[in-house]
Amino acid sequence: MEFSETGFVLIAYLLAVWMLLGNGLTILAVFRFEKLRTRANMYIVSLAATDALVGLLQFVVGSFFIPSVQSWFDSTEFVCVGMLSWGYCAVVCSGFNMCLIALDRYIYIAKPYLYERYLTERNIAGAIVTVWVLAFVYGTIPLYYNTFSTSKHCASREVIPLMYRSFLSAGLFLFCCLCTGALYIKITLITLHHKKNIARAGAENARNSRVDRGSLKALKLFLTVFGCLFICWSPYFVAELVDAYTDVANVWLRSFMFLGFLNSGMNIFIYPYFNKEFRKAMKVLLCFCKSPQQTSVVDPQTVTASAP
Repeated sequence: MEFSETGFVLIAYLLAVWMLLGNGLTILAVFRFEKLRTRANMYIVSLAATDALVGLLQFVVGSFFIPSVQSWFDSTEFVCVGMLSWGYCAVVCSGFNMCLIALDRYIYIAKPYLYERYLTERNIAGAIVTVWVLAFVYGTIPLYYNTFSTSKHCASREVIPLMYRSFLSAGLFLFCCLCTGALYIKITLITLHHKKNIARAGAENARNSRVDRGSLKALKLFLTVFGCLFICWSPYFVAELVDAYTDVANVWLRSFMFLGFLNSGMNIFIYPYFNKEFRKAMKVLLCFCKSPQQTSVVDPQTVTASAP
């Protein structure tokens, strides 16, 4: 291997370790600490699991630049197409999760009576499982719809049909982003309207409103997670759309894909930044500073930042 390829392999492996450890800690924190076991954080567990899958994929992507491994991928259809399907499945699952989170927050803010009645933990878990199943079904389409037999190398632009990678996948991702963005715009408008009403009605209505300080923190957290996903993955899918009409250099596609993979290691910073309970949990898990029981007493504002 050349020096640049060796460096890329090392970076890919380091990123993979970071993604697995970071997202593993996130999942462990939610399951271990009672104050984090909320309905909203069920989506965080789902996203962390998706990001952990991307971390595992990073090991495969890094190994791909080892000549002996690359030749194995180039000559083995199931291994090559399976790796590519894995990537599409993870990205689409992230997009579906973002839509689900935005819909959840919209119902929570705009239709609280429906939220309490229908969005139980069981129903949310069912929705998350449905999202994963749909993403898996979509991601495995290349296993039986590919052009591996006529390709020389294991590369998405050679193995995955143009219709799937440039139109269906890119279009689906951008559609998910559009729906999520529209829901967050609607949520923002409702929030501003509620805040004006609260200012006129006084403190009593402020205590009864869904738009409290904790809810706004949770909304900012999810909006930041969505923003990072959109910024990191949009260049790659836009490049895929452009590639349908004119050739995009491999170096650009590879760079944009690398940027997309970086997104799976960012949420570990976002959750503790916006949520005091996550900061406490991470401190316990990383530093062993306190026992889990000692971290169960928190102020009300912190609790509402995680709920429901």
